[in-house]
Amino acid sequence: MLLKWFHSEGESELDQARKLRSAHVAGELHAHMLDLAPYEVGNVLSRALRWTAGDVADQLDDLSAILGPPLLMTPAWLRRAAALAHLHSLPFYDASWAATAAELGIPLISADRRLLDAGLAESPTEVATRLRL
Repeated sequence: MLLKWFHSEGESELDQARKLRSAHVAGELHAHMLDLAPYEVGNVLSRALRWTAGDVADQLDDLSAILGPPLLMTPAWLRRAAALAHLHSLPFYDASWAATAAELGIPLISADRRLLDAGLAESPTEVATRLRL
């Protein structure tokens, strides 16, 4: 979902994702990112979208300014990620996001079909609707 905050072309649920960002900035909800997020966003922006190095770095600065420092996986979160990956046949990477959200007792907002189908995440539309944004 974080990519939707900076890139529009070909993205779905843009309005809802950006409403969630605005709600976070306004203090109406608290969003977090894992330490994996800058790598994922940076990779997509630089490799898939071919943004310049300066533009990628600027967007990563914006991401940090909006969300603050990333969360680091704890040993308990890693164990839960391993269990979720096994149980749902997910990549460990995806299960890490779900495990962190579960351990923190917060919803995982994602457009990833595997996480949504496993019931481990909610779409930006579902969350924005539930919060009446």
